Amino acid sequence: MLPHLVAGLGNPGDKYRYTRHNLGFMVVDSLAAQKRRHWKKGPGPYEWIQLRLNHHEIVMIKPSTYMNRSGIAVADARLRLKIPSSQCLIIIDDLALPFGRLRLRARGSDGGHHGLASVIQYLHSQDVPRLRMGIGTSRRFDTVRYVLSPFEKEHLETVRIMIDRAVLAVEKFVLSGVHETMNAVNQF
Repeated sequence: MLPHLVAGLGNPGDKYRYTRHNLGFMVVDSLAAQKRRHWKKGPGPYEWIQLRLNHHEIVMIKPSTYMNRSGIAVADARLRLKIPSSQCLIIIDDLALPFGRLRLRARGSDGGHHGLASVIQYLHSQDVPRLRMGIGTSRRFDTVRYVLSPFEKEHLETVRIMIDRAVLAVEKFVLSGVHETMNAVNQF
């Protein structure tokens, strides 16, 4: 059985660690911590962890290419491991979704997300499952400043709940597939 590839998108470095744009990293970091796994330098431009969930192998990556070039890392890992796009899951923040909301899709456009656009470009396909995590929008800041800023203290509990739900969605995706997981995730 081929492994699943789970790519949490974000920007490397302490400067970006707790920013809205790094929600993808936060999800895979949370799952790694739960499974007591530690990130290692990957054979490509990413850190990676290999783990098992029941009888399923999962490879999780965090691209070191910065958000707008995430596709380079995802394509490298996918080709190296010979994983079909349907067994990849991309985890991203999403301005278009209300804060705290999750949405899973099996395919589609990039929706204006530069990291997802890069993944679609390098995989040569829109047929890649993606878990979008709603960060809402801001009237106070421009888009770049907003996504590259940390969450406000009063929002941290919702962020924690959103990350926990995303971890459960990743596990369900691996165990049950994208369509069954969509039914569970998208109903909220």
